Amino acid sequence: MQAPFLHHVTLKTAKLSESLRFYERHLGLKPGPRPPFDVPGAWLYPAGSDAAILHLIEIPPTAAPDASPMTGMFDHFAICVTGLGDYLARVRADDGWYRATPVPGTDLVQIHHHDPNGVMVEATFVAEPIDLRDVRD
Repeated sequence: MQAPFLHHVTLKTAKLSESLRFYERHLGLKPGPRPPFDVPGAWLYPAGSDAAILHLIEIPPTAAPDASPMTGMFDHFAICVTGLGDYLARVRADDGWYRATPVPGTDLVQIHHHDPNGVMVEATFVAEPIDLRDVRD
């Protein structure tokens, strides 16, 4: 048996165009091929990849739950990215809540913030130290 790995994350959204802009701006994900499902949505791909890692399913606004940073037992998902300084600048420009912290005892830095649907996204940076003045709990 092959070791398991995360194939993709699926999010429901009543804000498809806002979500597409968010994930392109912050994670560089681009819409790509998607099977002809009965429901509208989008599959998002990292640059140079033929594997969609984020699936968005569009739901009517009336079916959307109240936006909250936590839905049920789901808390967040994390994506490993590069370019800590630029990423942090984009997050700050959004003028919303975020947390920027080094992970004790590792060379990791985590930036947590919310997408347009209230889903918490963690951008994880490896071997890109954060200036202590930029740490925000």
